[in-house]
Amino acid sequence: LLLSLGHTVYYGKAEGTVGYLSACGHTCPTYSNPADFALALVNADFDDAYDASLVDKYASSAARAATQQAVAKVVAAGQGSVLGGTSDYALKPLSTFATLCHRFTLNNMRNPGIYWVRLVMYVMLCLMIGLMYIGLGDEYDYSSINSRTSMLFYIAAFLVFMSVAVLPFFMMERPVFLRERGNGAYGVLAWVFANLVCSVPGLALISILSTVCVVPLAGLNGFGVFFAALFCSLLAAEGFMCLVGAIVPHYIIGIALGAGVYGFFMLCEGAFKVYDDIPPWFIWVHYIGFHTYSYRVFMYNEFEPIAAFDDGAPFASGAELLDFYSFSIVNVGRDLAALVGFGLFFHACFATVLYFFHTGRR
Repeated sequence: LLLSLGHTVYYGKAEGTVGYLSACGHTCPTYSNPADFALALVNADFDDAYDASLVDKYASSAARAATQQAVAKVVAAGQGSVLGGTSDYALKPLSTFATLCHRFTLNNMRNPGIYWVRLVMYVMLCLMIGLMYIGLGDEYDYSSINSRTSMLFYIAAFLVFMSVAVLPFFMMERPVFLRERGNGAYGVLAWVFANLVCSVPGLALISILSTVCVVPLAGLNGFGVFFAALFCSLLAAEGFMCLVGAIVPHYIIGIALGAGVYGFFMLCEGAFKVYDDIPPWFIWVHYIGFHTYSYRVFMYNEFEPIAAFDDGAPFASGAELLDFYSFSIVNVGRDLAALVGFGLFFHACFATVLYFFHTGRR
């Protein structure tokens, strides 16, 4: 089937294409590629070869009449049916979503840069963290407080920061999305939702292995909450980097922009300056930065169970330290839900940008 601007130019056997076009006055040159020759004739971008009259020639040709008679014969014999409306050939949302999920899953498994390289990076780094702070959970002196707060900030900040590594791989997929969306292969919502769903197993695997490398070795509290906080943080970070990837023209600009925003969020998350000391002109960043909720859960999960520190420590208990950081009242479930909400919000913004600015049309 050969089309020009959506109209049929030829329908029949592939080997008959050159002969039909020759009968229409266009002889394929010797040693030329028949496919390129045919496409140049039907594509309006090739001004020197395009022939708009081929549509009318086919409409009045004997080949079209023979095709219509063959179709009518099949329908009359009850062996087929004529399409009754757009519902017969429109995209089916569920099947489109399932197909995209299958493609994303295969791509995630086969492309080592999307998750496998990141998985090795996270595991190696978290293993080093666990070995650096091995046995920390059994220590309650002055130094252990500094070690705990430093380690938790590093985990909440740097492990999330490493999500910028996914940006180049999304930028590689963007031209494919533009081409296929422009051709009507699928819609934005199906593509974005499939991308989100298929990212969950990879992020969960990274989170659970990272948690295994840190929590048992360092002797930290709350394995499950630690895993949930890391997973939800990575989910939010993944959504943010997808949004950045849809906005910027080049991945280097996206990495720079993402790094800058993450640095701003880290500055106001409550580690460098406690909540009560953050200037009023920056306090809004404390609330909109998802690093705040991640760090707060990590801190509460670790320090809330500690009933007492050794004599000479600056804080008598974990509760007193949390009060100093303005983390004394923390709803872990609410903060984890906030991180998931950030992830969904970023993906919604991502879909909006794709819908209005990445149409696949010139």
